[in-house]
Amino acid sequence: MVKQQKSQILSIRQIHGDYYQLQLRCKNGFEKAIPGQFVMIRLSDNYYPLLRRPFSIHNLYKHEDGDYCVELLFKVIGKGTLALSQCLSNQWIDILGPIGNGFCYNDSLKNALLVSGGIGVAPMLFLAKCLLDNGTLCHVINGGRTADDVLCTDIFQALGIDVSIFTDDGSAGTKGFVTDKLEMHIKKQMPDIIYTCGPQPMLSKVSEIAEKNSVACQVSLESHMACGMGACLGCAVQSKDLHKTYYHVCVDGPVFLSDRVDLKK
Repeated sequence: MVKQQKSQILSIRQIHGDYYQLQLRCKNGFEKAIPGQFVMIRLSDNYYPLLRRPFSIHNLYKHEDGDYCVELLFKVIGKGTLALSQCLSNQWIDILGPIGNGFCYNDSLKNALLVSGGIGVAPMLFLAKCLLDNGTLCHVINGGRTADDVLCTDIFQALGIDVSIFTDDGSAGTKGFVTDKLEMHIKKQMPDIIYTCGPQPMLSKVSEIAEKNSVACQVSLESHMACGMGACLGCAVQSKDLHKTYYHVCVDGPVFLSDRVDLKK
């Protein structure tokens, strides 16, 4: 059930460049949160910023006093995220969540491939931890334009996950695209499923590769949202379903089976 509540900022820190990590203390509503879901944040009761902003749940765990600690990973790209980056510890903000349909997995899943680009890595840590708890072997392929855009490598490695890094300019890992490694990895070891989040051109290519190799694929879509509840209709994405023209990322997603959405439009 989606809940609205005032949440206290436990900490906020700049990771590097324009990337920040935010920890929030939430009283309830996150007992059944799953990877891939998100929250909508409003900074204050004032009119600025007017609209809430969506953020994937990056990590989730029980706080020592029984409350939940919700971690968010975000990049400053506009006025809303800039204002969020300037918040202080112990400040209170308004959140709505958890929202949406997340990633799916089951006990029979043995081998998963997590593919992300840039800030698309945000939901992957929560997913990876849940998959490991499920007994699923994980491999992460993560990429970015430069080394500054590659996040969470040390955290994944600390969990015992094998990580492959790609950057457009070669400043970290291998020069190239994550989809280059995806082709090679599938030929070497076929995964049971691919989970992916990142820029839409990357998602389109990952989905194409998955379909060509008959691998199940779930994509987490990033979209601008005004409400997060399906009312504003601002996060429409083209459907491949003959009986439905559009899906809405907030209520139908943000996670979709890759063969249900048209990522080329």
